[in-house]
Amino acid sequence: MRKLVVLVVLMVTAAPANAQTTLGLRGGVGFATVSIEEAGVEEESVSRVVAGMDLGIRASSVFSLRLGGAYAQKGGAATVDGVGVTLNLDYLQFSALARLATPDDGGFSVGVMAGPWAGYRLSCDVHAAAQGFSLSAPCDDADFSDFDIKALDYGVAFGGGVEFPLVGSLRLGLDALYSLGLAEVDEGDTKTRHLTLQTGLVFPVG
Repeated sequence: MRKLVVLVVLMVTAAPANAQTTLGLRGGVGFATVSIEEAGVEEESVSRVVAGMDLGIRASSVFSLRLGGAYAQKGGAATVDGVGVTLNLDYLQFSALARLATPDDGGFSVGVMAGPWAGYRLSCDVHAAAQGFSLSAPCDDADFSDFDIKALDYGVAFGGGVEFPLVGSLRLGLDALYSLGLAEVDEGDTKTRHLTLQTGLVFPVG
C-alpha cells in the first residue's frame, strides 16, 4: 500500500507543466438494486436517471484524477410475500476516481477508472402494490416504518470508458461505471448497487 501511495505521488509531481484540466458534462441511465439479506425476497433492478459534471486533472499522459458531482437516482424493487415493493432514492453524490487511459494525442482514447464515492440522500419514497391495490408514501411515513433509510451512503466505483474527438478540442465520452455501496442504508444489511451507462461532452478548461 505504501509503495502505491509513493507511486501516485511521483506521478502527480512529475506532471508536465502544460498538463490539461478538463470539464465533463455527463448524463445517462442507472440500473439500481438494493441487496436485501432476507430469505424469500426476490430482488429486481429499476432504471433511474443520472446527471452530473466532473473535473479531470491530468497528472501525466496516461493518469488523471476525475473529481465528480452528480444527481443520482437509485433504489430497487423486490417482491416480499406476494407484495411488490419499490424503493426510490435520490442522492447528491460525489466521487474521486483515478483514471488510467491510453494517450489521446487528439484522437481516440480508452481507459479504466476506480475510486471512492459518497452520497447524501435528497429524498426517499416507497411504493407498494398487491392484488390491484397500491400505496406510495415517503420513507418516514408511519405506513412504512420499517424503511428507516439513513442520510449517507458511500462505497467504491469502478468501470471504464472511451473518448472520441468531435470538433476542435471538444470530445465525446462514453462510460460504464459500477458503484458498489459499502454502507448499510437501513437498520439491516441493505446496501445499494448501481450500474451507470452515461455519455457526455468533455472540453479543456485550463
